[in-house]
Amino acid sequence: MAYQPGEWESFALAHVGASAALLGLVFVGVSINLRDIIGSGALVHRAGEAVILLGWVLATATVVLIPGQHRGVLGAELIVLGLALFVIVRFLQRDAVVQQVDPGRPGPPRGSIGLRRVLGLGTAVVIVIAGVSLAAELGGGLYWLPVAVLAAYVGALTNAWILLIEILR
Repeated sequence: MAYQPGEWESFALAHVGASAALLGLVFVGVSINLRDIIGSGALVHRAGEAVILLGWVLATATVVLIPGQHRGVLGAELIVLGLALFVIVRFLQRDAVVQQVDPGRPGPPRGSIGLRRVLGLGTAVVIVIAGVSLAAELGGGLYWLPVAVLAAYVGALTNAWILLIEILR
């Protein structure tokens, strides 16, 4: 099953729906604190990252759903999606290393920047691994996809939590 894209239809359908629903909730959540988010470039990037990660789950699941697709073509699509996601997330995280600390407010916990990096960039890397593995028919194939999807969900929801709750502390 790891190398048969047609067998992953139910998985992909579930995540097209789940990612679309979560994407809508993130947009609503961001709109609640929009004024505070817009005032900070770092928070705008965090919001963008949450949206991009969920959008990439949607895109990845969508390409898996293309009927009759050869595993090599799907593998190439996943590689391209993963590489593009890596570049975009890396761009959005460019300020995460040098965050300005406001003397009146506590900064992000030390581990939060590392976690953000691992989840955002890790999602992209695992999508590329899934694509290479599927195309080569070696190393787990599409069984890497759930790892990428879960990392994207945790990364996006962590960012959304910060934008909804932590921003108000």
